This record gives sequence, C-alpha cells and structure tokens, in this order.
Amino acid sequence: MSNPHLPTPPDANQEQPEVRLELTRAGVQEVLSLYSQEQRTHPDEPAFQLTLEDLEQAVRERRQLLLGGGLVGLGLALLVWAMSTPLYTVGAQVVLERHDMTRVESPGGAAMAGSAFVATQAEVMESQSVLTDALSQIPRAAHLEAEDDALADAVESVSTSPVSGTQVVALGYLGPDANHGVALLDAIVDAYLRNLRANEVAVQREKLRAKQAEIDVLEEEAVSLEDQLTSLRVEKGTTGSADDTARAQTDLMRDLAGQLADARNERIALENRLEMGSDQLSILDPATESLQQQLWDAEAELSRARLTLTSRHPAVEAAQREVTVLRRQLEQSSSATPEALARDIEAAKGLEAQLEELYDGARAHMSAIERDRREESLLLDELDRVRQLSDTRRAELLDQRLVSRLAESGELGISARLIAPPTLPRGPVWPRPPLILAGGGGLGLAAGLVLAILALRRERLARQREQEPAWVPPTQAPGRNGSAT
Repeated sequence: MSNPHLPTPPDANQEQPEVRLELTRAGVQEVLSLYSQEQRTHPDEPAFQLTLEDLEQAVRERRQLLLGGGLVGLGLALLVWAMSTPLYTVGAQVVLERHDMTRVESPGGAAMAGSAFVATQAEVMESQSVLTDALSQIPRAAHLEAEDDALADAVESVSTSPVSGTQVVALGYLGPDANHGVALLDAIVDAYLRNLRANEVAVQREKLRAKQAEIDVLEEEAVSLEDQLTSLRVEKGTTGSADDTARAQTDLMRDLAGQLADARNERIALENRLEMGSDQLSILDPATESLQQQLWDAEAELSRARLTLTSRHPAVEAAQREVTVLRRQLEQSSSATPEALARDIEAAKGLEAQLEELYDGARAHMSAIERDRREESLLLDELDRVRQLSDTRRAELLDQRLVSRLAESGELGISARLIAPPTLPRGPVWPRPPLILAGGGGLGLAAGLVLAILALRRERLARQREQEPAWVPPTQAPGRNGSAT
C-alpha cells in the first residue's frame, strides 16, 4: 500500500510526478510549537547596546566605582612618582672643521665630504673607544654600584646625531646625574679630539713609512741596474760608456776610410804613371821633378857665381860639384823610375789590402758596439726613470715629513669645536608630577567607568530574566490531515 504523503515513483506512467503538500491549521501550529520549543531549549543572551544614556546612568548610579577607580589611579601614580628615578637631559653641539695645509680648503671643509662624513664622525663620537677614554678622564658616576659597568651605562646614556645640512653634531645625555652628564660630554669631545689626532698621526706616519719603503725599493733597483751596466762593460771589455766607445770607433773607421781612399788613389795614380812610359814617368815622377828643380836652382847659382868669381874660386867649384851630383842623380832617377813605380804599386796594393782588412774588422766591431750601445741605452733609460722616480719620491717624502709634523702638532686634519657647551638643566625631565597624576587619575576613572558599565549590564540581565515567564511545553496538537498527489 502506497504512502499518500510520498511522491509517486518516476517509473509510473513514464511521467514526472507533481508533488503537493497541504497542511491544516493544526499542522502549522504543531510546526511552530516545535520550532519554539527548540528556540527555548537554547535561548540567546540579549545584546547589550551602549548609549549615552547608559553612560550617564552608569556615572549617576555607580559614582562610588568612579571615585574608587580615580583614587586607586592617583595612588598608583603617587607610587610610580615615588619609585621613579629622576632623569636629566644635557645637550651640546660640536662643529667639525678641517685644517689641510697641503690643499687649498676653507675652514669647515669637512662639509665637502657630505652628510655621510658627519654621520660617520657622529658614530665615532659615541664609539666605545672614545667613551672609554672619556670615562677614564672623569670620576666614576655616583649613581653606579660597584658591580655596574660604567661603559655600558655611558653607551645607554649618550646619543649623537648629525644636524642635517650642516657639519654640526648634536650630543645628548639622558641619565640620573646631571653633573656627571656635563663632565661626560666635555670629556667625550676631548677624547674625540685625541682620537682624531692619534688617527691622523698614525695615518701620516704610515704614509711616511710607505714612501720611505718605496724610495728604498727604487734605490735597490738603481743599484741593481748599475751593477748590470758594470757587468756589461766588463764583459765587453770597455772602460767607458757605449756611446763613447761608439764615437771612438766611428772616428777610427773614418780615419781608416780616409787612409784606404788615399792608398787606393795612390795605387791608381802609380798604375796610370806606369802605363805612360819612361819619358812621361820622369816628368810626372815627383822625385824626378824635385831633382830637376834642385838642378835648375844649382845651375842658376853656378851662373851667378861665374859672373862675379873666377872658375877656380871655391864657391864656383862647390856650385859646379853640386850641379854635377844633381845631374847624376837625375839620370839615375830617370833610369830607375819604372822599377820604382812597380815596387810602389805593390806596396800600395799591400797597404790597401791591410787597410781594407782593418776597415772590415772595425765595421764588424762597430756592429757589436751598436748592439752593446742599444742594450746599454735601455739600461740607462731605465736607470734614469728609476732615479727620476726616486727624486720625485724624495721630494714627496719631504712634504710628507712636514705633513706628519703638522699632524703631530694638531694643525692638520679634522678638529671639533664646541659651539654649544653642555650646561646643567633646570630640572629633571622625568618624573613629571602633573603628567603622572593626570595619567594615573585618568586611568583610574576609566577603569571605574568600565566597572560601572559592567555592573549596569549585569543588573539589566538579571532584571530581564526576572521579567520573562516560565516556559510551558506545548499541548498535543489535534490531528493533521494532508494529501499528496
């Protein structure tokens, strides 16, 4: 038997079923009663909405809570005031200046390095090395215990910050001892100056040492090059420089070339004379020509003597003998000229061959000298460069010594000058009684107001529960009819 409240299976009549649900009034009431029963089984808490009237009511009805919270806040504020350590602030301003005698810079040229430089110097001022030096120059702070670390306290108390757009560094101290803060800031500036001077002196000394080491290296290099030159000259067998040897060899080759040319010309002239015959040889022979000239002079002298003297006069006889001797020599010379020319030609050829051999040897020696000269020239050029560098570094060394002395005297490098020295403050910046009392009272009143609002809410909830009727389960609903098609 089919249930009238269930839909017909989809297989029946191959049609989609149409479902209808009809409830009577009794069925609706039963559903509502069931829903109401479920809702009453899990009742929700009523929402609490805070309004201005609620605040006024809480203040009016719970005045004791407000006053109690305010008194408690004031008490806590007084306790904080009594237990707080007074803190004082001390400030100072330092301007950075740069003194550099080696370059043209105006005072305050530290700003040329930009804000990064000033920020770096600010960090240096509060570094542990500077603070340690500063603490060693002043007495120990009175507020520190025996086991407290003075350096850690100074690191926490001191602050530095660069002033934007200037070369000024602002120093600040926040601590319980104002006198100690003033002394500490003054000591920090002095320690910073000592630190700057020590660093500048160390840097300049390091530069001085580096330049001296460079000069020593250059001097060693120069000595090594000179030893190489000496070894080269000893190896080549020269006592002077290669340039002097080359000039001497050039002069020797020039002389040999001249002698060779003269010997060649003499040989050619002798060969030409030999080809001309005996008559021409006697005329062209210089010795024959000289004898002929002497004979002419002797005959002229004999003629002058005969004009004034008799033939038996000793002067005439001497002139006659001289003429006779010269004629005999002239005849012998004329007859011996071809053989003499042949001998002279052979001698000239031998001399020419010797001179050519000497010239070839000198030219080969000149090539070796040129190679040695080029090698020596390279060594000399390198030696000159090394000496020039050494002289330059020596001049720089003198300048560096001057700079080092200026750094030791404090006339070079960065300097710090107080433009706003630290002074004692008028009073502590903490605690501030008005601020503490006002804050404590305000917090107490706020706490009292919150408590009053919570009490008011609890009162309202209790009142609502008292006014709500007790829940009664619903009676059995009448029968329900329904049909489904």
